[in-house]
Amino acid sequence: MKRRRSSTSSTRLGSARGTRKRRTRTRQRVTMTEAADPWKDLSPPAQSSTASGRRVDPELQWGLFWAVDVDGSCLLILQHAPENRPRNKLPNMRGLGIETRLPQGGSHALLVIRLRDNEQREIFHRLCLDIIAATRLARSEQDAIERFLARTWRWHRLLRGGRDERLSDEEQKGLIGELRLMGQHLFPSIGIDASIRSWTGPLDAPKDFEVGRVCIEVKARRGAATPFVSISTEHQLDTTGVDALFLNVAEVTGTSEDDPKGLSMTDVVQSVLDEIQAHGPSIVDLFEERLLAVGFDWADDYSDRKWLMGPDHLFEVVGDFPRITPDMYPAGVTSVRYSIALQDCEAFRTDHARMTSLLAGGTNGDRR
Repeated sequence: MKRRRSSTSSTRLGSARGTRKRRTRTRQRVTMTEAADPWKDLSPPAQSSTASGRRVDPELQWGLFWAVDVDGSCLLILQHAPENRPRNKLPNMRGLGIETRLPQGGSHALLVIRLRDNEQREIFHRLCLDIIAATRLARSEQDAIERFLARTWRWHRLLRGGRDERLSDEEQKGLIGELRLMGQHLFPSIGIDASIRSWTGPLDAPKDFEVGRVCIEVKARRGAATPFVSISTEHQLDTTGVDALFLNVAEVTGTSEDDPKGLSMTDVVQSVLDEIQAHGPSIVDLFEERLLAVGFDWADDYSDRKWLMGPDHLFEVVGDFPRITPDMYPAGVTSVRYSIALQDCEAFRTDHARMTSLLAGGTNGDRR
């Protein structure tokens, strides 16, 4: 990719392409400037529809900019092609504004994080440096956007209440169910790279996996438990805008700590990571970002909780499948939680061969 030279003055980010500073500065010099205050020498623009900014690093391939808006608020902006705009829900973080913009008449879209509370400037700077470090590893613009958002979701989870304890039993079962589906069915059918990128559940997307227009929602339950599964929003089993939706119910049952057949949360994650490192090492960092976003930390000790894996049950959500969707109630009602009885889903049972056949048509990802 060719890089063009430009002046060292501040760049106006709006409909025009952002310019780059001369390469005469070394990366060390740029980092030292960032550490001091990357927004200090930026002047607010005259119009509210633009921002004043300068490129984070002339050597970085992706269009990341330190910027300020008309109110002088600090921004970090990722400039990208309009077709790569994020489709999933964006984090909602206290003191920060996160949005996408498509400037009128512009050839680029913008992913913007704005600091609302200037007293939090130091921690916002740390967040921005963390995001920048993550995007340096990206292999494509789409990958850079995914890493940008994944790292933001990690901070969202940390700042949402300073969570520092490990995942609950229900959260462990849910994550195990998703990782098991990934390892057993997605890796062989669509490849490791596409599988990790399709794992949107940690980013608070409505569905756990989105492969083109084919989606999968994963639930985990104890094998001997009452045959119900909980649905957390009215969007999880909504088929609007998708060609196919599957509900995968995994049996994950707790067992004693000394059960030789039992696996800990860490055991399950490690086995998937081993597979990725062996056959798709370039996607390891994004997998780690997804784990962080969902709340898994390698530093947490899960050795005292073991799990046994039972069979998976797969259902295709079509027709009069038992569910609640947004078109079933008046506008204004939201965040609907409910349970469905699996015995009433039997008519919709299918096999994983059908699911993987449809998934293979939704991506061109490399096979492992």
